[in-house]
Formats: sequence, C-alpha cells, structure tokens
Amino acid sequence: MVKTGYQRLTRASARGIFAVAVMSRTSLWLGEDHLLFVESSGYTEKYKRFYFRDIQTLMVQHTPIGHTLNILFAIFLVLTMIFGLLAQNTGWRIFFFIFVGIFGLALVINLFKGQTCNCFLRTAVQIEELPPLRRVRRAQKIFARIHPLIAAAQGGELSAEMISAQMHEPASSAAADATVSETTGEAATTIASAETPNPPPKLDS
Repeated sequence: MVKTGYQRLTRASARGIFAVAVMSRTSLWLGEDHLLFVESSGYTEKYKRFYFRDIQTLMVQHTPIGHTLNILFAIFLVLTMIFGLLAQNTGWRIFFFIFVGIFGLALVINLFKGQTCNCFLRTAVQIEELPPLRRVRRAQKIFARIHPLIAAAQGGELSAEMISAQMHEPASSAAADATVSETTGEAATTIASAETPNPPPKLDS
C-alpha cells in the first residue's frame, strides 16, 4: 500500500529506455512539501526527497533516441514486409508478417509517446537526474503540476486549499505547456546526495 500523503506521479520503470532487463526501477511521488524519488532494486529501496523550497530549476534535455528508434522500427518493418511478400512458403510468410505487426506496433507506440529526453532537477548543492521522466510530454505535464507548489514554497501566492487540490489532481489533467528550462549540451552530474536518513515506509511499485 502507498503511504497516505504521497501520490504517484510516474509508474516504476527501468532507469533507461534500453534497460529492460535491469532490476533497478525508479519512480516519482508527490508529497505535501517535497518530491520523492524512489529507486527499487530487488528487496531494497532508496529514497531521495527534494523539498519544493530548495528546487531552483527543472531542466529538460531533448535526446535523439526516440527519433532513432522510429527509423530502426521503420527499417525493420519495411524489410520484414518485403521478405514476407517474397516468401514462397506459407509458414515463412506468416513468420515474417508476425514481425511486421510487432515492428509496426512498436513504431506506433513510440510515435505516440513522443520525443525522448533526459530530465534534471537542480538545487543549491546538486543536479539530480530524474530517470522516470524520459518523454517530453510526460515531463511537461508533471513539471506543470509541481511548478505552482514550488512557487508557493518559495513565497508565491498559493493557498493550502489549492495545494491540497493540486495534490489530488490526476497527473493526466495537468497543463502540458509548463515553463521549463531546456538544455542542449551535456548535463551536469550529481554533486551531492539527497538521500534522507529517515526513509518513509516501503512503497509498492
């Protein structure tokens, strides 16, 4: 059971797009005054809290991975379709057209998810990567949702009632046009750890 007071922002996912077989999985959770990053690996979980009052910048760095995947899926789709059409044996034709369906579905899903990215959170002491956010559209929705909470924690105008409403608002309904910083060069690595000495109870992923 998820601990009361936290709301899931992302589902648990592997650290990278290609890291399907890796056991380490990460997720983001929304607390009343902080963002909780959870990394699960087998029977252990690590927690990092980023308090809204300490967050200075939310960064989105576009990557070419999604475009590259689209090209690869399209090439394999065309090749398997050609082999399927040229195959004389019915069994081989069925075999190739099964892969046509697989690559076609993968292409459609990747196109639907949108452009890939790396996201980073910056505080006064560190720049932390946010592995659960690998797509621009999802990152914009989540950043749009937590942006007013950050503004309120740093002296902006947001009442307790509005913060509570934001906490219970589904992530899918948040505006996708958040103002986020975008970087085009190499992102900086972590400077210091933000792990909490008193982690919350284990969260189900």
